Formats: sequence, C-alpha cells, structure tokens
Amino acid sequence: MANEWLSSREAARRLGVSAATLYAYVSRGLLRSESVDGRRERRYRADDISRLKRRRDVGRKAESIANHALDFGTPVLESSLTLIENNRLYYRGRDAAELARTASLEEVARLLWDCDERPFAPDNLPPMTTALRRAWLAAATLGPVDRCLVVLPAAAALDHPSWVEDRAAMLETGVRVLRLLTAAVTARPLSALPVHQELAVAWKVPPARAPLLRAALVLSADHEFNASAFAARVVASTGANLYGATMAGLAALNGPRHGGLTRRVASLFDDLKNTRDIDGELVQRVRDRIYIPGFGHQLYPDGDVRAATLFALLRETVPNSPELAFAERLATAGERLIDRKPNVDFTTVVVERVLGLPKDSALALFLLGRTVGWIAHALEQSAHAALIRPRARYTGPRPGGLP
Repeated sequence: MANEWLSSREAARRLGVSAATLYAYVSRGLLRSESVDGRRERRYRADDISRLKRRRDVGRKAESIANHALDFGTPVLESSLTLIENNRLYYRGRDAAELARTASLEEVARLLWDCDERPFAPDNLPPMTTALRRAWLAAATLGPVDRCLVVLPAAAALDHPSWVEDRAAMLETGVRVLRLLTAAVTARPLSALPVHQELAVAWKVPPARAPLLRAALVLSADHEFNASAFAARVVASTGANLYGATMAGLAALNGPRHGGLTRRVASLFDDLKNTRDIDGELVQRVRDRIYIPGFGHQLYPDGDVRAATLFALLRETVPNSPELAFAERLATAGERLIDRKPNVDFTTVVVERVLGLPKDSALALFLLGRTVGWIAHALEQSAHAALIRPRARYTGPRPGGLP
C-alpha cells in the first residue's frame, strides 16, 4: 500500500467525503497530493488516506486514544516546554523564530530549563579524566554523532555529581553535557564559550556569518515530543541521569527518519548540484517513486516556520551566495512538483553548504541545538518522578491456540 497512488475520486470514496472536503483536507495540511503530468488531476498516496481515515475515526474512549497516541495523535504527556500552534513554534510562550534572530543557544537553554546564569559558570566543565582522554582519542576519526556517543559514557562514569537529584546539581550537569558535546563536535578543548562561537572558530566562519549558526541552533532546540525527545524522556523517567537521557536522544536522532535525514538531503543536493534541469530530475524521481527528502512536515501545513526563518536569514546575510541560489531553485521546484515546502532539514543543509562547513555539520548543528531540548525534557520528567510505561495491545497468537 505504501507505493499505491489513488485518484481524487478513489481517495474521496475511501474517506467517504465529497471532492470539496478532500481538497479542504489538502489545504489544511492533513493530506498531501501530487500533480499528474500534463493534467489537472492530482493523485494521493493510499497510506496517507488510510492514516487520515484512522485518525478521523478514532473515538474518544480512553483505550482508543491510547491506541493512536504514539503516531502524531493525541498527546501522551503534558509539558510546559514547547507549543506548535497556528504554524508557529514557541518555547515557553516565546516565539522561536524571533528568538532565532537575537538569542544564543545558552539563553534558550535558560528559558527552557527555567534557570538563571549560575549553572553556566565558566568553571563548570566535565572532569577530563583518563577514561575521557582515552575515549577522546578513540573517537577522533568518527563522525560527530558517533564521537558524542563515545565520549558521553566515558565522561559520565566519573562525573559523580551528575547522579545528585538536586535541581541545582542537575542544571550544572546539563551545562557540562552541552559543553562536552560541543567539544566533541568541534574536536577542540572543553570551553565555556557560547556554542555558536565555538563552532564559528572550529569551522572558520567569519563573525558576520556566525549568526546563521546561532539561529540554526536555536531553531533546533526543541520540537515537542519528537522521537529523540521522547526517548530521552523515557530514559529520564527511570531515574537515569542527564548523561543517560542525552545518550538516548542521540541514538534516536541518528536515525535516517529523524536528524539523520539531513544526510539524505545533503545527498539530494550533491545529486542535483550540476544538473541543468532540476524539474526533470525531480519528475523522474516522482515517476520512479523515489522519496525526495527535505520537504513537508505534518505539524506545519503552511510550511515549516523554522525553514522559512532560516531562509530569510540566509537571504539577509549571504544574498549573493551561489549555494543559496541553487537551494532556492531546488526548493521552488520541489514545492511546485510535490506540493510541499522545504523543512528545517533542508535549510540546515543550506546553512552547511552556504558557509562551506565540514560534512555532517548540519546534523551536528541539529544535535547540539536539540541537546538543550533533551535536557529540558529530562528535567521536566524528573520533576514528575513517574515512570513512563505504556501498555501494549497484544496482537500475537493466544496461549494454547485459544481465540
């Protein structure tokens, strides 16, 4: 079913709605549609139709809600951190797009962690133990995510204050984790400098362009109960410390359907960079039913506000960049042909290409920004002192062959 395409008439029939209602679903971002070459007719993915039908048919009984809650459905947990509403993103009521123009990642951390500047004291750095030094050397040839996954447990083993369940101690641990990961990504010594400044130095980004790094970090800081945040939160609910919760978030982020999607976008850029006919290449991919990464987001029916913000900042900062011009042509072609706008994965790769950053820097930006969100979720979950333990709906064979 994943590759089956439906006509407008068949899609409306399966949903039991009129053509007008079907088009309304598209305009509200509840369905995606694609044009058919040379005709006004549009087609719809059968799996999208099935998913919308399931969501629409969900009743209000508790069992029914729980059964659908983990797939872009009813929220499973309460949180005061992040709100996605009316195509906007808010951190504790503050517009993230506005924060991206002025705030550092550390300022956003203080907002999401609900703390002052004290945990960010210059001397609050992870202890450079023998175990951490050895891990540092062992991870030197790895990519940014894998380097972080190697050094985190090495640092955690002897960072004894990280197990203290006092809020002040936990906040200090959060800062140490963030600074450790920044050092791991940049392969530079531990530092108390703001993250975007450390990245600018390591990646040789001119001061006038460093705000692009800062904005990308801020816009990546949190995104409600995404896969990595939920993973971090589940681990935090067991009583694990912030190192453990962050490792869970990192492992989830590395997946190709989450933060690792930036690698697939980068490959798309490489494949199409020298083509003269972007439209033709994209049309061929659509015909071959090849997934085109970097476009669309279920929570932003009118377009990902994070992507729009980064595009605006790129135009202001590097208006004559050939890399930006290519990205805009690709974005325009993609929107026209698959009816979806670029998302934050797309524009974070644009930042990487425009600034000439090392390979996988887009993922590194996402990683460091999202670390602030993982820690925020872990802190919030720890305050609840409750274990996250969903029940399963068993669908296997009954014992003894009973019905």
